[in-house]
Amino acid sequence: METIRLKAVKNVTRHWWLMLFAGVLLIGLGVWVIIAPVDSYLSLSMTFAVGMVLAGLFEVMFSITNYKHIQGWGWTLAGGMIDLFLGAYLLYYPLLTMIVLPLIIGFWMLFRGFMAIGSSIELRAYGMMDWGWLMFTGIMIIVVALIILGNPLFGIINIIIWTALAFIISGIFRIYLALKLREFRNKP
Repeated sequence: METIRLKAVKNVTRHWWLMLFAGVLLIGLGVWVIIAPVDSYLSLSMTFAVGMVLAGLFEVMFSITNYKHIQGWGWTLAGGMIDLFLGAYLLYYPLLTMIVLPLIIGFWMLFRGFMAIGSSIELRAYGMMDWGWLMFTGIMIIVVALIILGNPLFGIINIIIWTALAFIISGIFRIYLALKLREFRNKP
């Protein structure tokens, strides 16, 4: 059994270089976000709008398929509909999206933070032990949302910086993983 598992791992490591290329690509994207912040901000704005549409669709489907099993399914449906319509609107007006993206993210995060707090209270009612972490997360989401709403430029700058850092760190991780896979592949 152990030999079969080791052989499977060796087969997976055969294409270690693909992970290396992915890492280099992600680092390149991170550098591009820093070098061309306006272009990358437009791309991020459109990606955010598409993400909101897709998340809204999934959340609407989730709430409709589980309406018999979730007490507050209407709130989930409302959140999904808001994401769906807001995302579609933002896709239609890309320049407006760039201008108001920090405010939209701020209000969206505020709404989601309150939803997380409501979900944590519901989980506590069901006897879940770890509901406090969800409550804490909801409170932190609200705090960040209020900071972004209070200073939209802070939101724009942070969107660009954190996206660039996320790409670069993900790229470094993938390169490290690729080198470890190559190292494992070359072991006798």
